Amino acid sequence: MTRKTDTAPTPVITFATPEAGNRVVADLRAKYEEAARYASAKGGLAVQRGEEIAVLEQEINERQAWIIQKDGEKRQAEAEAQAARDVAQGYAAMLAAAGVHVPPHGGELSHNPDGNLRNLVAAHEELERANGGVS
Repeated sequence: MTRKTDTAPTPVITFATPEAGNRVVADLRAKYEEAARYASAKGGLAVQRGEEIAVLEQEINERQAWIIQKDGEKRQAEAEAQAARDVAQGYAAMLAAAGVHVPPHGGELSHNPDGNLRNLVAAHEELERANGGVS
């Protein structure tokens, strides 16, 4: 096993002159330092983007939890509204059976849609007869 030392490696390349060698080495060192700075900057940018993604993922998770909660509340409210409409419909039917006219709840067309449809068809037929078959 060899120990790592701070001594310079033995050069494999020889240059025509020491000045040419110094110039080539200086250019290579400048390119190396430029590439190292670029790699460091991009590595820092990658870490920063990773942190931003983590924050966004946390926000998404919180929003999804909020959506799930609100959807549950919506479904509960819809079920309670339907149950209340069913009860109101029952009361309206009982009142109608007692001869009391109750307007339909919430814009519904009728408490007795089949009977009202028969009345509408009869009225339409009567109108056609009165107009000589043309409505």
